[in-house]
Amino acid sequence: MEGADAVIGRHAKKNKNHAPVMGVVLAGLFAGSVALAPLDGGSGGSGGSAGPGPAKLSADRAERSASKEAEKAPSKPPDDCKPSEATDHGYSNGRIPTKELCPLPQDDEFLRADAAVAFYKLNVAYEERFGEQMCVRSSYRSYEKQEELYESMSPGMAARPGNSKHGIGVAVDFCDGVQNEDSPQFKWLEDNSEKYDWIHPDWAYSSPYEPWHWEFDIGQED
Repeated sequence: MEGADAVIGRHAKKNKNHAPVMGVVLAGLFAGSVALAPLDGGSGGSGGSAGPGPAKLSADRAERSASKEAEKAPSKPPDDCKPSEATDHGYSNGRIPTKELCPLPQDDEFLRADAAVAFYKLNVAYEERFGEQMCVRSSYRSYEKQEELYESMSPGMAARPGNSKHGIGVAVDFCDGVQNEDSPQFKWLEDNSEKYDWIHPDWAYSSPYEPWHWEFDIGQED
């Protein structure tokens, strides 16, 4: 029968022989995890990421370029935007379906056909001067939108529902500088807007004071 020391010694020797094997296994697992790691870095370890690879950088640049191209404003209205049919619809103030109006270069903004065609020309001239298209805060307003503004704004700052020039699609509220009468944008519009049949009405210079409000100046009586 072996002594206790002999038994312990034999087991210790066997355990010692397992160490190199475990080292190989762990090394293999580590190598596998490195091989499976994302090539473009990512979040994680204290050492930080290596950053995006060349392929991803190239794809990102292409995506940004395509997005920028898509953001360019069209210089002409759609072919079915016909000024000669601008007042043929017969709808009352604020009740004009958007399908009867013409879309502006700015998203979700619409005007009556004749006003829209003139606006496109004004927008092109503005972009040539300032390097960007006009900023439009509001154009055509439905009757419901007129009611909402009339009830929420200070007295005199919104037309009574059914009486707004926005409701017949011939008025625009500008932004991005035009709302300030001392800005280069406002001054440029004062000097040039009438060439494109747009005006800043006399009432908007005083009470209520609305430097941002501009109107198409032809056929408003219709």
